[in-house]
Amino acid sequence: MPSYTRTIQVPGKTSQQLYEKVSTEIDRFLEKSSIGKYDLERDPGTKQVRFKSAMASATLICGEGSLVLDCKLSLLATPFKGKLDEGIDRWISKTFA
Repeated sequence: MPSYTRTIQVPGKTSQQLYEKVSTEIDRFLEKSSIGKYDLERDPGTKQVRFKSAMASATLICGEGSLVLDCKLSLLATPFKGKLDEGIDRWISKTFA
């Protein structure tokens, strides 16, 4: 599976603030995507959210002022990486505006 890593800056937010928001809002984001059925795991100790589906598996790491997305995309999902970026950008702007 091809790898995809992205760091998203969210200035002024602590890792705890980011984790709380991401862990509660991620379901809605994934439901709107065409990712299909997925498993979701939240880890408040490490401030990480992980999901796995047939299309992708990813870890979202909440740091001080940033989110790091470490993802593995299936070969079928790889051509839609640009759409994934657009969706993430829209979600970040709405969620942390």
